[in-house]
Amino acid sequence: MNIIISFLIQVLLTIALTSITVAYIRPYLRKVLVDLCGTEERAQFWTVFSNILLTGLPSILALNYRPKASALQEIFFEIASRLSGTLASFLFALVCVGMAVSIFALLVPRPVKAEAK
Repeated sequence: MNIIISFLIQVLLTIALTSITVAYIRPYLRKVLVDLCGTEERAQFWTVFSNILLTGLPSILALNYRPKASALQEIFFEIASRLSGTLASFLFALVCVGMAVSIFALLVPRPVKAEAK
């Protein structure tokens, strides 16, 4: 397998996996951000910011991949190893976004809802 093709496979897999995961959590994150931010515009900004962070960090790490193996089996396991690292960076970014939202949720005062009678 060509080294350039293995590089492209690893980068495309990273982008695809992170994009699928971001698409999965986007509606839930958006609901929380609309509740916390108070306006759609603010929530939209933080949703876009989170999406960029969650796809950008793993993509940057994926671009640092330099294949060294020559056999197909070695390249497969090298790609799997790199995907593991880039997905770990995705989880790190996700935890950072979660911590930021959690801190924001604790500090922002909430309006008291009227009780239904």
